[in-house]
This record gives sequence, C-alpha cells and structure tokens, in this order.
Amino acid sequence: MSTLKAGRWAAPVWWSICLAGLLWHCDKTWAFGPQGHQLTADVATQLIQSSRAERETAKLLGPITLRDIAVWADCAKGVGPPPKFSYTASQRRPECAVFETPAEIALMRDYVRRNLDNCQPLDGNEPCHKQYHYADLALQRQRYRRGLTGTSDHDVVAALQAAIQVLRGQPSPAPFKLNSRREALALMAHLAGDIHQPLHVAAIYLDAQGQRLDPDALGLRGQALAAVSNRGGNAITLPDGNLHAYWDLAPRLLTLQDLAALPALARQIPADTGPMSQWPPHWADESVHVAGEIFSGLHFSARSMGPKGPQWAGKLPDDDAQRSHELTRLQLARAGARLAELLLALWPDDSP
Repeated sequence: MSTLKAGRWAAPVWWSICLAGLLWHCDKTWAFGPQGHQLTADVATQLIQSSRAERETAKLLGPITLRDIAVWADCAKGVGPPPKFSYTASQRRPECAVFETPAEIALMRDYVRRNLDNCQPLDGNEPCHKQYHYADLALQRQRYRRGLTGTSDHDVVAALQAAIQVLRGQPSPAPFKLNSRREALALMAHLAGDIHQPLHVAAIYLDAQGQRLDPDALGLRGQALAAVSNRGGNAITLPDGNLHAYWDLAPRLLTLQDLAALPALARQIPADTGPMSQWPPHWADESVHVAGEIFSGLHFSARSMGPKGPQWAGKLPDDDAQRSHELTRLQLARAGARLAELLLALWPDDSP
C-alpha cells in the first residue's frame, strides 16, 4: 500500500523558482529526454520532502542528487563495446558531466561489463543493459504479461522489479547483475520515467502495406517478426526523425504554468495498492492504453528499407500537437508521482 501523505504534496515557493530556472536555462522541456527524466526526479524530490525516504535516498547518493541519478542509466550507454569498455560520450551530453570523473566512469564501465550479455541477447539485438529500458508489447494487448511479443525477463517491467528487489535488500534476480543499492536506485529513478513514456512499452506492428497486424495472433517469430516490427516507433519515420524520438526528445513546450502545476497534477494520481513488485506491470498496462491514444489517427506508408532495416513513413493527425502536449504533462506527473511512491514505500516514515 502506498504511504504517500497529503502534507508532503504541497508545492512550496521554491518549486516555482526552480522551474523558472529550468525554463531559463533550457528554453524547452523535453518529454522523456534528459530534461524529462530530470523533471520526473524533481517532482519526486518535491513529493518526498522532509521524509525518511528523502534522507535514505541522500545517504545512498551522497553528493549526487536524485535529479542527477535519474539520467545515469542513459549516461552508461556512453560506455563502448568490449574489450576496452571505454567511455566515449565525454563532454557530449551535459547532463552526464557529473558522472565524468574517473571514479564515476569506472562505476559505469563496471555496470555495463556485468550487464552486457547476461541476458544472452540474440544476434543483432542491443546489449542487455540497453534492453532494460523498454518493452515492445503489441498495441492490441490490453495488459502486460510476460511471454507476449515484445516482453522478456529483462524488459523495462522486469528491470524495475529487479531494482525494487535489490533496494529491499534482496539479491539481484537473474539475469540482472546489480551489485549495489545505489546502482539499483539509479536504474529505478530512470526507468520510472521510461515506463511512463508509452513508446518504451508499446509498439504497433505493420505489414508490408503499412496495415496493422497482431504478431501474437499470427505467432510471428524471428525474421518474420523483424519484418513487421517498428522497434517502438524507431522505424516509423517523420519529417524530422522518427516517432520514438518524437516522443523521447521532440519539443513539447511546457510553460512555467504547466511546470508549476506538475506537483498538483501528481497529487491527483491514485496511489497503487497490492505488492510493490506488481506496480510496474500496472504502469505498463496504463502506458499501453496511452500508446493507443498516440497511434490513434496515425497513417503509415508501405514498408521500405532503411539503413537499419524495414521502415514506414508516418503521418501525424492534425490535432497531434495539442494531444501530445496534454499526454506529456500527464505522463510526467505520473512518472514523478510513481517514483515518489516507490521511495516512500521503500522507506516509510513509520518504520524504525
């Protein structure tokens, strides 16, 4: 049961000041790129203020803030392949600068080394630690269930569950190799954002003519599945990139008023019930439904071959700007609320 308390959800004056500063420096707030993950952490930080969860989080992170650590799992993607595992993203991603010290780079390299092929990735698949960030559940499915197309024992739901387990003092479950509670907190803080980015959970599968199909009903596997998968929107091209990037990073200008309202919006998110380990599947179910809204009204061309395989040109509906703006606000509020809920459940104030 959630331990959120109403008194912690009041938005103090400093929150508006902080958001004003964020807008001043960033001009735009991006949905679930680095600023989106940082906003998720900012909302959660506000909601756990003056709690035991705030104190325990600070103990684990030391000089690193929750806002900093929320981008760590993406920063670790800057570690190159074996045998050197060199960090190759130095000074290219400003949000990663806090981790670009010898000690922090060593931690990222060690994490990648342990979580490179522990999930036994198939030929052509990404390293395991990158697969922790998403699932590709078919849009026709209404509920997340392990074993469906696009799910695995190391997808975003399983990874969040693993991080929760380690933070509760239990061993890291296979295939994950998390060796500290700080590492688990870093993963949890990031994936709380990813699981609320709908295209990190759900995918639309398209045939050669750009028509929707159901890979589970058709029993597609291997090359047949690869020919119809758009990899969470990455293979749906738009004039300025692809659909996944459009939702990960495309600008959705949120005004100062939008940002200042996020804690109040987060306060309205219903608390989860039941075992904490079952919260991530519930959030995945919710994201599948939101993904349905995202894909509503989209049109797709016939399949063509691009540099990375099959691709389809997509055309967004005329009302997409307004719709995506509202969904972005809601999903960011949900992400911040759920991250706070996890932290407060892990370290409730009524425990010794």
